[in-house]
Amino acid sequence: MTTEELKIGKPVSSAGATSWDRFVAKATPYLLIAPFFVGFVAFQLVPIVFSVLLSLAEWDGMGPITFVGLDNLALLLKDGRYWNALRVSFIITLVGTLVGTAGAILLAMLLEKVPDRLASWLRVIFFLPAVTSVVVITYIWKQLYSTDFGYFNTLLAQLGLPPQNWLADPTLALPSLLVMLIWAGLGWDALIISAGLRSIPDELYDAGKVDGTGEWAEFRYITLPLLRPTLLFVLVTSVIFLWGLFAQPQLLTDGGPFRLTQTVALYLYDTGFQYHKFGYASMIAVVLSIIMFISSLLNFRLLRYEAE
Repeated sequence: MTTEELKIGKPVSSAGATSWDRFVAKATPYLLIAPFFVGFVAFQLVPIVFSVLLSLAEWDGMGPITFVGLDNLALLLKDGRYWNALRVSFIITLVGTLVGTAGAILLAMLLEKVPDRLASWLRVIFFLPAVTSVVVITYIWKQLYSTDFGYFNTLLAQLGLPPQNWLADPTLALPSLLVMLIWAGLGWDALIISAGLRSIPDELYDAGKVDGTGEWAEFRYITLPLLRPTLLFVLVTSVIFLWGLFAQPQLLTDGGPFRLTQTVALYLYDTGFQYHKFGYASMIAVVLSIIMFISSLLNFRLLRYEAE
């Protein structure tokens, strides 16, 4: 086997190749993909397996690991703080997904109606939050919500309305967090949906206009059905992201007031790294992973798309 044959990947004749040449030809593809699998096993598979096993035990991070079976699950089902965190995460996931996706569809359709040059600039502007640090975004919104000098209270003062304690008021803290989350994800989702809109053939809309189809009927019977694969991707990624939400509530409200913005991921963090109950925290993580899987499966069932 010549060097040229190795470079261009020509099949090696078994008659003229040594056993070493045949071994190299067969092993090379596996060696090239080995770094990925080594990283996957070391940094993903092993921690996942360890977390599942740890969920059946008690461990404070220092002493010996004690196997307790399903005691952590039984404790979880009776934990009021966990059910509160689950309720908060459910509200954030449901409202954030539905309102965010609806807003992204509307924004994407509006972008399709403006001139291409302006639409390109608008897409860049709306996409900026997706490539901006979560810490930076949350800090900016925390300043906007500031009681003393925040923009929102300044606007209320100009309208003659009293200032609001956005992040400490029990009735306003969760909606304030939701507004920030929806705003931050709107540009990314709109960009994905805009790509889906551009993949729909114009001939279908032309045929609809010939038949006298109105804008609502056009959206319902042409746009929405053909957007199903795109919407499925947006919904699944949004659901997974929002169920595992941690950084934004931790930085904006730290779960307050009165744990009304404490998500499951934030409760998991507090349980493991503040109270050093790593076995119980692992059980919370396992249950949360199951919830994510079931939620994603429901999205696939509701928006399953069969290619013709």
